[in-house]
Amino acid sequence: MFIYWLTFLLCLSSYLFYPLSIALLGRFFSFVPKKDDWEPEVSILIAAYNEEKDIVRKIKNCLELDYPADKLEILIGSDGSNDETLPLAKQHASQRVKVFDYSENRGKTSVQNDLAAASQGEILIFTDAASFLNPNAIHSLVRNFSDDRIGCVAGRMRFVNTDDNINTHSQGLYWRYEVKIRELESALGRVIGVDGPLYAVRRDCYVTLEPQSISDLLTPLLVQEKGQRVVLESEAVVDEDPTRQSGHEFRTRRRITLRGLIGLAIYGQLLNPFKNPVLAAQLFFHKVLRWFIGPLVLLHICACVVLSGRTFFSIALLLYTLFFLAAFAGWKLESRGGKNRFLTVPYYFSLVNLAATLGIVDFIRKKQATSWKPVRY
Repeated sequence: MFIYWLTFLLCLSSYLFYPLSIALLGRFFSFVPKKDDWEPEVSILIAAYNEEKDIVRKIKNCLELDYPADKLEILIGSDGSNDETLPLAKQHASQRVKVFDYSENRGKTSVQNDLAAASQGEILIFTDAASFLNPNAIHSLVRNFSDDRIGCVAGRMRFVNTDDNINTHSQGLYWRYEVKIRELESALGRVIGVDGPLYAVRRDCYVTLEPQSISDLLTPLLVQEKGQRVVLESEAVVDEDPTRQSGHEFRTRRRITLRGLIGLAIYGQLLNPFKNPVLAAQLFFHKVLRWFIGPLVLLHICACVVLSGRTFFSIALLLYTLFFLAAFAGWKLESRGGKNRFLTVPYYFSLVNLAATLGIVDFIRKKQATSWKPVRY
């Protein structure tokens, strides 16, 4: 009985109690950044691996941003690309667009570290090669840094083309939930994790990361450890295509979990409740506990089986059976390119949590995930 209620409450804590707690705290300890018009020197950093499909469009997108040309530089690092990414980028190299050829595929974080070291801007803006910014994105981001309490600003990622199939629809639905949580965290000035496609960091707050770390998780956490705030800027929008195939999404989620756990193992002080009580609590409930939902659900099911002689737990087992049958139906539907809104939640919940569970297994087996490749197509 104890295991049943413990696992149930832990699962509920991550998905429901944590957002409600953050919302309540935001009413009493709200953080309102001072946003003034400010135009510091800015460096846009793009780590790219085999992005020939999007790299030219990305460069043009950056050059067309509404920001003074003499205060904006664009640095592109090809991470051992073996397609036309590097030649295409070099065709557009100029005084404003600098292209770096890293012949070895070392991983996104390593390239970002090198680009940050080579940049000149007071504000570092990280973005992906296949993510496209709205014209005022830079202005929207940097105006937050006029408040010297702020060390990192997250852009708002917007999934486009989410109606293609159940996999893309699921990502769009889940992301709306995740963005809402980040809005609540931003009201405290304590956003946990930013979106890789667009975020900005004050140069003085940037920390060179270990190559196996996941930068869009660790960077804002280390900024907060220094006593600086992290906020979400909803007007800085970046468009991103969701992954179309469940296999691609599964591998991405598995990899994210593995790299997240590796990063927290390296920077274990972030989870120390005596050194960083608020940060540790947020990190545990928003990220760590979410990664362990799969094992918790498995324990919860086992508790239901043990207690199945009672009607209440027999009904719980029946509901689990129906839920996972719906998830299986969603998976079969995805293989045919279809979608059904009633199957979306069971399908994506099962996919994400199975992937995270295997990411935990990878971490226990001491696997590494440094190199990378895009999985959008």
